[in-house]
Amino acid sequence: MLDGTYKVEVDTPFGRKPGTVALRSEGDVVYANMEMPVIGKQDVAMQADGDGFSTEGEFKVRLLGKVAYTLHGEVEGDNLHIEIDSSKGKLELDGTRV
Repeated sequence: MLDGTYKVEVDTPFGRKPGTVALRSEGDVVYANMEMPVIGKQDVAMQADGDGFSTEGEFKVRLLGKVAYTLHGEVEGDNLHIEIDSSKGKLELDGTRV
């Protein structure tokens, strides 16, 4: 099951910083509300595939403007893993359902 709120940690130039990702699924679409360092607050709709999900698009990031990305994620039990490949670099984050 994908649905839930996850506490995540993100590696930044200033060390690991906390954030949250809330997932809600409706059929084969997963909606994510993300609030974390580096990308800020983002709402994303993704294609679900079992316990995984993916999408591509553009984030609007303060100070950086539009950032193109592809996102792949997976939930295993209560653990979340997301990889974001963007025009500004790669970002990986891991989290646990709260």
